[in-house]
Amino acid sequence: MFNFPLKLHAFVFTSALILIGISIPFSVFTLSVFQIVLAVNWVVEGDFLVKWNRLKQRRSLLIIGLFYLVHLAGMLYTSNFSWGFHDLRIKLPFFVFPLVIGTSTPLNKQQLKLILNFFLAAVVAGSMYSAYIIFGFDGKTFHSVDEIFPFVSHIRWSLMVDLGIFIIFWLFNQSESKFKWVYAPALLWLLVYVFLLHIMTGLVVLFITTLVLLIRSVFRSKVLIYRWFVSVFLITILLLTGSFFTHSYSKFFAFDRINPATVDRYTVKGNPYYFDFKSKNVENGHYTYLYICDSELSEVWQKRSKLDLEGPTQNKGNLRHVLYRYLTSKGLRKDENAINHLSNKEIRYIEWGITNCIDTNKYALYPIVYKIFWELHNYRNGSNPSGYSVSQRIEFVKTALHIIQNNFWIGVGTGDEPDAFAQQYISDNSMLTKDKRLRTHNQLITFWVTFGFIGFLIILTALIVPPLLERKYSDYLFLIIFVISFLSFLNEDTLETHAGISFVALFYTLFLFYRHESNEKT
Repeated sequence: MFNFPLKLHAFVFTSALILIGISIPFSVFTLSVFQIVLAVNWVVEGDFLVKWNRLKQRRSLLIIGLFYLVHLAGMLYTSNFSWGFHDLRIKLPFFVFPLVIGTSTPLNKQQLKLILNFFLAAVVAGSMYSAYIIFGFDGKTFHSVDEIFPFVSHIRWSLMVDLGIFIIFWLFNQSESKFKWVYAPALLWLLVYVFLLHIMTGLVVLFITTLVLLIRSVFRSKVLIYRWFVSVFLITILLLTGSFFTHSYSKFFAFDRINPATVDRYTVKGNPYYFDFKSKNVENGHYTYLYICDSELSEVWQKRSKLDLEGPTQNKGNLRHVLYRYLTSKGLRKDENAINHLSNKEIRYIEWGITNCIDTNKYALYPIVYKIFWELHNYRNGSNPSGYSVSQRIEFVKTALHIIQNNFWIGVGTGDEPDAFAQQYISDNSMLTKDKRLRTHNQLITFWVTFGFIGFLIILTALIVPPLLERKYSDYLFLIIFVISFLSFLNEDTLETHAGISFVALFYTLFLFYRHESNEKT
């Protein structure tokens, strides 16, 4: 076989990894192209005897291979071969990256720094573009979190931002003093930006990963004062976090006490109010379906807005229902006086589809927690969970558990998962609308549904055992991608999209097989 010079192959190898890292947040197409370049370069490079010896000597590589082997085995008992082959194609990065990176000449520190710097630059550039949208500089108003970063899923994007934040700390420690100043503004900006995103998964992953790294530093440090200080800091943070959630819980469930016998029956203008005392829907402790006078609302709304009250909001919600909820959130009745009480800015909020006045504060944490409590409260009281992130996920998991009961040991097979979910939703007579009948949104449960308990254990082995063999669980870089990935598995089907699995597989493999230099600070 014709061999290119070794330096050229090394250049292509490093360049392909750089371009893959840049592509992950932005383009599935270029992500696929550069993965092909990486694989083709590995084949053309040849030297297969050396690579074969590395493969045999590295048991971790063989164990990682079980991940893809389980997917291949799942094809033996699937009935939906079309989706099965689609899934095999999606999962290819967890075969290609370990094989190519694990059998190639190990990356040195300069190569890894180059790859991570380019990835970080892509994340910072993407965050600035996203901020451009968030602040409305493009002249448009975004109506959902999906519009904040249009290239990949907003949840996966938040994970990339989290990884970028932790990478900065490593790059800062590995850089010469004269270059350290470059990372400070990037770190400050990404910390601000991750709160601007207001994505619960990203915030929780950032918080828990930080706690894990602080705990790691306590065990690694030999300085007693430092260990004592960090331990006290950790306990304080946990207490403050617990206090915030308990206070938020108490605040949410501080409902009005309503006596049906003593309520005002008429508006100031003498029109009758409508009351639904059976409804448990609330906004900021006030019941939504009390004190409603539709005739006054319809009349005065026409004077304040060009949108038809019987039509949709700009984000396709039910405008009248949104108006009910927004007025209730302010403690107002649903009548003419309430509409007159609203500012023009608040009328625009309602037209956009904002249902609660606390959501107008884009930078507060309480609205995120409030939304979770609100969804769970309504779900518990029989409301349809369709369109609501948290309560939908409960339905997804319930459906998945029913599938697991009937397919406990070997699952439904690589290609049959979507069909199994579709059938189970019908069997369960699920409240979810057809367009919301999705898969689990929990990667670990997804594995169990697809491959059963046996396949689930094999996949966990493929992910957990290699870092034990490579002695990487205490390594800073590997620890951050491992924690970020597994936390995301609890809330997302992270490995079921090309961008998601490429993100995890690339950095999992890079950090697993990267060899530290003796003078390296971690």
